[in-house]
Amino acid sequence: MQSVRLIFRSAAILLLPFLSCLAQQEETTVNITETDLIETTGIVHTKWVFTYNPPRAYDRVKRLYPNLYVLFRDYGPERSRLEINKDTLKIESDDAKRMITFTADVLGHVVSRRNRWQIPLQPNEQLLTQDGNKIITALQTSQPGNKISVICTSVLPKDAQNIRVDQQAHMITYTLPKMPAAGPIEQPQVDVSIRSKKRIMSALYKIYGDPEAGDGAYWVSKAIFMNTGKSPIYNVKITSRLGDIAESNIAEPYSEIAAGGSVVDCYYPTIQARAAQFKTMNPLQLFVRYEYEDASGKVYFGETTRRVEMLGINQFEFSNLNDEDRSDSWFDYFNNAPLLSAYVTKLDDVVKQFAGYVSTASGGADANISKEGAVRWLEAAYNMQLMNNVSYQTPSGFVTKDRSSGQDIKYPRDVLRDKAGTCVDLAITYAALAEAVGLRAYLMLVPGHAFAVIRLPGGDLMPVENTGLGGGNQRMTFQQAAEVGLKNLQKYYGDGVYYLVDVQHQLSLGRVPNPELPAVGNDFLEKSGIRRLEDMKFSRGPSQGNPAQGVAFRLVHDHFGNNLSAYCIGRLTVSGDSAAFIAESATDGRMDRFQFRKSEIVEVKKNRMPMGQFGRVMLPAFHVRFTNGANLNFALVNEQGAGLLADTVILALQPGH
Repeated sequence: MQSVRLIFRSAAILLLPFLSCLAQQEETTVNITETDLIETTGIVHTKWVFTYNPPRAYDRVKRLYPNLYVLFRDYGPERSRLEINKDTLKIESDDAKRMITFTADVLGHVVSRRNRWQIPLQPNEQLLTQDGNKIITALQTSQPGNKISVICTSVLPKDAQNIRVDQQAHMITYTLPKMPAAGPIEQPQVDVSIRSKKRIMSALYKIYGDPEAGDGAYWVSKAIFMNTGKSPIYNVKITSRLGDIAESNIAEPYSEIAAGGSVVDCYYPTIQARAAQFKTMNPLQLFVRYEYEDASGKVYFGETTRRVEMLGINQFEFSNLNDEDRSDSWFDYFNNAPLLSAYVTKLDDVVKQFAGYVSTASGGADANISKEGAVRWLEAAYNMQLMNNVSYQTPSGFVTKDRSSGQDIKYPRDVLRDKAGTCVDLAITYAALAEAVGLRAYLMLVPGHAFAVIRLPGGDLMPVENTGLGGGNQRMTFQQAAEVGLKNLQKYYGDGVYYLVDVQHQLSLGRVPNPELPAVGNDFLEKSGIRRLEDMKFSRGPSQGNPAQGVAFRLVHDHFGNNLSAYCIGRLTVSGDSAAFIAESATDGRMDRFQFRKSEIVEVKKNRMPMGQFGRVMLPAFHVRFTNGANLNFALVNEQGAGLLADTVILALQPGH
């Protein structure tokens, strides 16, 4: 069972200033006072008061969440094992005191099992004092730069007896006196409603069977069983089953539900591993059966069904909010972002083998030991993708009846096999490679984009614009990709509109699982056409060493779309079958260095390029197309920048010259 404290502890983390782990900032503390008034029915009237130190943290929360109900909703009924009576929910803020107050009635927090009423505690929650039916506990939790301190006062029903605080079982328990039946036993009246996920993801089939993952948020169905009659009901059993993909759960019965009381029973199915073989959406039938007894022992039962869709192994749903709960906030459409960690398969043999190639290319750099070694390794990882022509591609999605957004996501092995991926795919692949050698990776999701952020030894961050892999001549060097990544990180951090997914945290403490992927042979990368850096004949990354001595030409190299709106000027040295270009200046700071072989050239052809920064001036130019699909555009110029006919350089690039 999930504690009320757990819901609000999660909300408190969101109430902290975003991304304190990304920078060295002053420590923020959230102090929470909780008061739970518990009725004999088990219903809890809860009140939470949040205060901040330093107070400016409050100001940032209010700026990011002008509607505090949106903030709470992410950790409300749809994301927890409990149920909130929405009619009683109130969220108020006091700008003068910089204080936020939540009040609500909570169902399912206190239940009767094994003939004792139970209130769950958190593992690190400690008893401070007990005075009769009043119990005060303390709970502290922290993450880098943030601390949360909760003082909780639980007021049990005034006639509670046999009160125990069991620190080992993490439970407060008590009994209530049995009330004799007044008159004849009436037929029970119940109200049973079922919440169920419309869609679940086969890539995450393991998480739905884990009641600890996401603080209990990933149930498949939730039965809200309310006793609306005038007498208690007993021995309540709720059993659920998800098609033929999971076995029925073995429900622990509820000893009693008092008149006016309720229980909230969540279904966490152990789904069979064959779910990971689903390629497309599959409909499943959810069966929920319940039975209960009246005071005479007479048994009653009922059942209901729901339709649940299981997405294919590569299909990802970015939000699990229903339309009626979703606002126009960007956050609402991406609240499943942390689950992208499931695709970061750092233990996949394909990823480990590719990472091994990178380690060889980077001179055996100890990526997780020193900052310099990490940067050297990350550069080699980027260049190895770049030189193997791993390119950015536009995303494909799938349509749902509601407004939920879905996208086809590739695993790193798929990106390396196809040599293509979306911004999310490329960020996931880069994060998996970094995690495979012990670096800590984050996925930064922002409106319309995603990129990887890597934490270097010592704590510095290196964001990398993974779409710099581009395609053709629309590519960035590693240095350029890191510069663009840093600008994006600073921009979106300042705006506050982003999700930062801590991959390592999600895979461990967050309990987000990787799916079981089919086994592949040791020659998977070879069959996919992946080559080691030392085997490359053409590379768009930085060339190693000095170019061989030969004939040199002064060239303008176009950066964007054959119009010279951005370019660099440098020397192309041609010697034998090889050619190397080194930039000397650039209009956009992009100082290209690359090398290729003439034997890889398919075509060298004259054209003309407009000098975008100088009106209609046209330069005689030429393009070079390679067997791997890359295309480079050049113009030959003299030392003063005047255009020259390109015949001499074109001749030098012909085989045999």
